[in-house]
Amino acid sequence: MKQVLKKISGCFLTTFSLVLGLTACFINAGQCAEKPLVLKSPSSSLTVRIFREGDKGFYYTLSLNNRILIQPSNIGLSIAGKPLLDPAAKLKLISSNNVTESFSLLRHNFQVRNASYKKYQIGIGKSLIEFAVFDDGCAIRYQLPPKQAYITAEQTSFVLDGNARAWFFERTNNWKLKSYAGLWTETRVDSLDQISPTGPVQGKPIVAQLADKSYLFITEAALQGYSGMRLKANKNSLNVDFTEGEKGFDVQFDQLSYTPWRVIGLAKNLNELVNQSIVEALNAAPDRALFKNTDYIKPGKSAWSWITRDENYLDPVAEKKIIDAAAQLNYTYTLIDDGWEEKWKQKWEVLKDLVAYGQKKKIGVWVWKDSKFLRDAAYRDAFLDTLSRFGVAGIKIDFMNSEAKDLIDFELDFLKAAAKKRLMVNFHGCQTSTGEYRTYPNEMTREGVRGMELNIMNEPIPAWHNAALPFTRFMMGPADYTPGLFSKRASTTLTHQLALLYLFDSAFQCIAENPLTLLNDTLYRPILPLIKDLPTTWDNTLVLNGSEIGRCAILAKRKGNDWYLAAINGLASENIIMLDLSFIKDLSAYSATVICDAKGAFSASAAVPEQLNKKKISIPPMGGFVVHLKPRAK
Repeated sequence: MKQVLKKISGCFLTTFSLVLGLTACFINAGQCAEKPLVLKSPSSSLTVRIFREGDKGFYYTLSLNNRILIQPSNIGLSIAGKPLLDPAAKLKLISSNNVTESFSLLRHNFQVRNASYKKYQIGIGKSLIEFAVFDDGCAIRYQLPPKQAYITAEQTSFVLDGNARAWFFERTNNWKLKSYAGLWTETRVDSLDQISPTGPVQGKPIVAQLADKSYLFITEAALQGYSGMRLKANKNSLNVDFTEGEKGFDVQFDQLSYTPWRVIGLAKNLNELVNQSIVEALNAAPDRALFKNTDYIKPGKSAWSWITRDENYLDPVAEKKIIDAAAQLNYTYTLIDDGWEEKWKQKWEVLKDLVAYGQKKKIGVWVWKDSKFLRDAAYRDAFLDTLSRFGVAGIKIDFMNSEAKDLIDFELDFLKAAAKKRLMVNFHGCQTSTGEYRTYPNEMTREGVRGMELNIMNEPIPAWHNAALPFTRFMMGPADYTPGLFSKRASTTLTHQLALLYLFDSAFQCIAENPLTLLNDTLYRPILPLIKDLPTTWDNTLVLNGSEIGRCAILAKRKGNDWYLAAINGLASENIIMLDLSFIKDLSAYSATVICDAKGAFSASAAVPEQLNKKKISIPPMGGFVVHLKPRAK
C-alpha cells in the first residue's frame, strides 16, 4: 500500500513540476523555445548571453564570475526606419575564433601591448552581429547592408545598477557635446537622465564604480564613417544616441562594412582602468602604405605664446624669442596659434623665416588653422602641401564642434591627407578619442577635454576636475589639456600645475606657461631641471594607493630607468596619503628629488628614497607634489 501511495505521490509531483515548467515557458514565451547563446571570454570568467524575448526583440546580458553587471539590454539598429534584426528570426552562432594580438603605440613609447579575446559572429536572419569578448570587457558591432545604409536609430542599450556611482562631464550650455569640454563630476547612474540642465544625453565615456568598488566604463571604439555615439540616459539605462537624431545619416558601404564597436570595459581597480587596452585593440593597425615612413612623427614638448599673449603676440621678433627660450628648455616645438594669417601681411614669407630660424635652434614649428577653411579638399591639400614644403612639423585644427557623421569623415580624411604630406595633427574643438590614434599615428593628441584655456575665459578649472581626469578622459587616450599654466592657475597651487605635466598624457605636450617667464622668473628656478627633462611618452604607468576619482590622483610613471611620481589633491582641505614605493625593487639604487608647495613657491629638496617609502605625505588643499627617482651613478 505504501509503495502504491509512493508511486501516486511521485506521479503527482512529476505532473506538478511539468505544469510549472510549461507555465514558466508560457510566461516567458520565446526563451524556453529558444535557448540563449552563451559567449565566453578566453578564461571563461566573463559571459555574454544573447536571447530573444518574444516579439520585443533581442537582448544581451553581461556577467563576470556569475555576477550580472549589465542587466537585460537591447541590441538593434534601424535602417531607413526599419529594424535591421528580424524579431521573428532565430539566433545562430556562425563562427567563433580566438584573437591574440600584439601592438605598440607612440603614447606608450612603443612598448608592446597584448590583446586576447574571442570574436563571435552571430546570425539573426540575414543580419550579422559581432561580439568581441575579453576577460575585462566586451564589445558589440553590427554588419551593415551592402552598398548603402541610412541609419535612423540604434537600439543598443546598457542597463546598469542604478545605485552605482557614475562620472560624466558637465557643461551647462550647448557647447557640452560640441567640444566635450565639461567638468568631470559624479552622480548616481539612475540620476544621469535628470541631473543635466541641457537634457539626458551624455558624452562618452561614462565611468561607473560598482558595489564591490570595481569599475565599469561605456564608450565606443574605431569610430569611422559613422556618427559619434552619445548616451541618452533613461533611469538606469544608457541608450545609443546620435547628433543627427531622427534625421539620421547616410553610410556608404565602400567606407564601412561594420558600425563602430560599442564597448563595455571592466577594471578591478584604478590601475587597471588607466591601463585598459580594449579600445586600442579594437582599432585597426595603420595602413602600411600610408605610414610606410613615420620618421616625421616625433613626440615632444611645445612652447605656446597664445594663452599668455600680450601686445607683442605673434610679432615675428617675439616669436623668435619664444623659440630661443624653447631651445634652452629642451623643447621640441613651438606652436603658432590663431591670428598669424591675419596679422602677417606676407604670411608665407614670415612663416618660412620662422621655420628656418627654428631649424637652426632645433625647434620645429606647428601652426593653427580654423577647420572651416579646410572643408574643401582641394584647398585643404594645397594648404597642407605649402606647410609641408616650408618644413612645418604639424597642424592644430580647431572648431569642428560636432561628432556628426560628416565631421567624423572630415577628421579621418584630414588625418590621411596630413599623413601624405608627412604632417602631425592636433585636433581641437572635437569629441574625445575612440582609439583612432592607433590607426593614424600622426594624430599626436586631441582636445575633447576641459583644459587650461578656460582659466583665461572666466571659467577657472577646479582642482577636483583635474583629480578626475586621469581616470576618465585620459583613460581614452592622449589629450591636449595644455598643462602648466603657473601664472594663471586659479585656485590650484604651483606644484599642482607642475604635477599635471606628468599626470596628463600627450605626445605633443603643449606647455601653457610662457617659456620666457619660466627662464627669467627666479620663482621657477627649482623646477627648470624637471621641465628640461620632462618626457612626453612613457614606458610604464602605475596608479598608486590613495588615488580616488575627483579627490586625489597619484601616479608613478617610468621613462627608461627613471621614475616620476606625481600627485594632486582635488580637495579644498589637506589630504594625507601613504606613499608606497614598493613597486621599485631596490630603492637604494636611486636618488630622489622632491618638489612640494611652500607658501606660493616651490620647495625642492633631495631625499633618500628608502625614507620616503611608507611615509605619510601631506598634500595641501588643491596642491600637489612631484618626486623624481633617478638611478645613482655607478
